[in-house]
Amino acid sequence: MVIDEASMLDLALARRLFAAVRDGCHLLLVGDIDQLPSVGPGRVLRDLLDVEDIPRTRLTKVFRQHDDSAAIVLNAHRILRGELPRDDPKAFWNRPVPTAEDIAQRVVDLVIHRMPQHFAIRPQDIQVLCPGKKNIAGMTDLNLRLQQALNPPAEDKPQYFHGGTAFRLGDRVQQVRNSPRRGETGVFNGSSGTVTAIDTETHQLTVTFQDGEAATYPFTDLDELVHAYALTVHRSQGSEYPYVIVPMVSAAGVMLLQRNLLYTAVTRARNGVMLIGQSEAVERAVANNRTQRRNTALTHRITHASPAVPAPRDRTPTGQLARD
Repeated sequence: MVIDEASMLDLALARRLFAAVRDGCHLLLVGDIDQLPSVGPGRVLRDLLDVEDIPRTRLTKVFRQHDDSAAIVLNAHRILRGELPRDDPKAFWNRPVPTAEDIAQRVVDLVIHRMPQHFAIRPQDIQVLCPGKKNIAGMTDLNLRLQQALNPPAEDKPQYFHGGTAFRLGDRVQQVRNSPRRGETGVFNGSSGTVTAIDTETHQLTVTFQDGEAATYPFTDLDELVHAYALTVHRSQGSEYPYVIVPMVSAAGVMLLQRNLLYTAVTRARNGVMLIGQSEAVERAVANNRTQRRNTALTHRITHASPAVPAPRDRTPTGQLARD
């Protein structure tokens, strides 16, 4: 059994998972302890790695970024060391902008005009990743601005308002909860797609997801969807995009402007990263490593209350697998 994104396992979910694994089954956890931790309590993957007898392989070869975008990896390592990222003409740009309103306007301009023209790409190849949802230049604000710029209302374009939010034909959306009975094979938290049909007579909306499967939503179920022109960094974990824009606004606050959040945002990009925002917000995020400190006892309990784990025959790390 292979568990991907294992850094997102909290104690309660890990307990249920491990209890369901029968004796004799091999369990492989894959994850990056430097990314955002679980929303729930604990730091399961990090605590397991602190148990010396549990075998592990540290992955060192990066496949997501290539030579032209090596600056993404180098700056990710700088962020982990508590150092400010450095500009690179090919793949990494850090542009200071004084106010939140200026940041929001600049993000829209980058997505609509500057980056598509400069890199010969589509706006769909660019993902805006925000530290938080609220305030100017947060996820909610930028989704409204980008929807208006990329997919404005038109007479021949059906739309439906749900809870004050307009869902419009052609909108980029993301599923926000598991719905295993929706569509042919189920739709799960984090799946992204495009609104491809809105039927105001039958009161339902159709989303075609990136894997090509379509799912229908009654209008009453639209709280399962959010617009995905801009996402929070938390919602992007486990995903990758050709280009990423990260608006850094001081109003996001100390609870969100943290080192592992910035590291996670930067490492979502394959080809290029644009940090755009207030310099003090970037500096605060790089300096703030407080989420690494969680009061847990899992390592102690495994070490002192469980039978000794047999040492593996070969502990030599291969370092040849892809690092997420």
